[in-house]
Amino acid sequence: MKSTALALLAFVSGLPALGQHIPDLYLHPSTSLSGDWNTIVDPYESGFYDYRWNQRDQSKDPGRAESFFLDAVAKDKQERVEYNFNTSPTLKVPGDWNTQKPEFLYYEGSMWYRRAFDLAGAKETERVFIRFGAVNYRADVYLNGNKLGEHIGGFTPFIFDATKRLKQGANSLVVRVDNKRSKDAVPTLNTDWWNYGGLTRSVALVTAPEKF
Repeated sequence: MKSTALALLAFVSGLPALGQHIPDLYLHPSTSLSGDWNTIVDPYESGFYDYRWNQRDQSKDPGRAESFFLDAVAKDKQERVEYNFNTSPTLKVPGDWNTQKPEFLYYEGSMWYRRAFDLAGAKETERVFIRFGAVNYRADVYLNGNKLGEHIGGFTPFIFDATKRLKQGANSLVVRVDNKRSKDAVPTLNTDWWNYGGLTRSVALVTAPEKF
């Protein structure tokens, strides 16, 4: 047993440092984005897919009226916009949606979260990241209408470099959370623990020097 452990240690020590290119953002200043987020439940996923089941965020013209990630607001009473984050209910982040409101206790599907925040004083020589502690299960992340990326897996932290998408002043961070089960996911279709949904851990803006 001892010789096996030593052999494993020798093997691992000879491997490249897989984490050396992953910034340890815990060491850098951060601003919490936790708290009340506006939310829109989307059981038909009409804010993410069009009627041909194509992702709206991959279209050249996704349409302001239905594409929730654009966080659009009607310019006047004549413009049709099918959603409004400014008047939508809120959920606490971090937290699951199942225990915050009784109507979501058994809900499995898509929920949109929106957090509006102001950015002031960021230096041109700094980089700004958005760090998520965990989102269950799939997260599609948008900043000011632009997709930063997606993450699959409900129990691991992940980050996006938001430097080029942030604006001085008002910003809109939108996250589509989908906790539907599938045979290739965790949990799978048959599971013996509760399938929570939501931004289950903290969210933060983290600033770092351009080189670090």
